[in-house]
Amino acid sequence: MSDSSVELVESTDTILVVEDEVLIRLVIAQYLRDCGYRVIEAANADEALLVLRKSELDIDVVFTDVEMPGSLDGFALAQWVRSNRPGMDVILAGSVGRAVQAASDLCDAQSNVPKPYDPQGVHDRIRRLLASRRPGKRDLQSTLESASLGGPVQ
Repeated sequence: MSDSSVELVESTDTILVVEDEVLIRLVIAQYLRDCGYRVIEAANADEALLVLRKSELDIDVVFTDVEMPGSLDGFALAQWVRSNRPGMDVILAGSVGRAVQAASDLCDAQSNVPKPYDPQGVHDRIRRLLASRRPGKRDLQSTLESASLGGPVQ
């Protein structure tokens, strides 16, 4: 990666990137890999559902385009995720006018990304979503470390 401002993460977090435009998908997927995420790619919502239905895959965030060919668009995919994988975050990316209202009904208001998007901005949103879901882990770890006479817990 040539951008030295990218913050690398040591992560086992998995991002499902759903985008029908191949070049856009390749760029954002590679950028997120370079940031340290495990990335799975899908060309449309139908492919994404095949991935999401595999119970052995632990996906943390679905980053999906709104307008895609196939039997489902990004909104329908987000609705499926909300109903079937309630702990999973979804970020909707799109430039369609109806995207704002529909996305706010399906996702946290901070989880909508206008197109064209900046890859670093997408990375920042993902990082914030993942951090907001894990404050308990950090608090517990801090408590354990203080109780262990100053040494880190192994």
